[in-house]
Amino acid sequence: MMNLSADKKLFYQLSDHTQNVPEGDDGWIEQLKQEKTICDCWNIIKHKSIDVFLNETIKKSFAPISYVRGTFIGILREDIVLLLGLQNIENVYYAGKVYDINKDLSKEYISVVPKVSTFVRGGKDSNCRICDKCGAVLYFPLPLNSWYLVDKSIPNSILFPSALTGIIVNDEIYQKVKKSGIKRIGYEKLPVLQEAVDDYDNYFE
Repeated sequence: MMNLSADKKLFYQLSDHTQNVPEGDDGWIEQLKQEKTICDCWNIIKHKSIDVFLNETIKKSFAPISYVRGTFIGILREDIVLLLGLQNIENVYYAGKVYDINKDLSKEYISVVPKVSTFVRGGKDSNCRICDKCGAVLYFPLPLNSWYLVDKSIPNSILFPSALTGIIVNDEIYQKVKKSGIKRIGYEKLPVLQEAVDDYDNYFE
């Protein structure tokens, strides 16, 4: 039985569910690894503003909230940035630029690197290990339809980065995004529990 917090707090994860994730430029990704900015496990080691270089042109089919394949570096389209509020985003992300395969600056997207990511948690079937190269916690919550947040891990009541390359928002912002009609956003409802049920707390302390 889930131990929900008394005030029934509820958040939602907004993410890319399209399968059409932009490809990062191989040379750029390799350079980030050489500089120890990212690890082979995709984890971001140096949290700072990182300009993105894609291996393709910007497509209409890209989701408004996505990430660059081969990394955990996010990209956000201008309409979702305006809706969420640039100040709210910059409070929890380092923002940078996005360039396409021709090295042309995108006017549609910005890059985002989480200042701190929050783990969406799952049950006892969840996968969890430590990267032997960079020491990052590599965690994926399972089963898929029972994700939640642990109350003490929530950094603020508005929006914050998910370790699953999405954005976690409160109910008010969720309703605002839904009413906007912006397409190609995946939504996961995240109840708030007082304690995790996956037995992996020792990895997150």
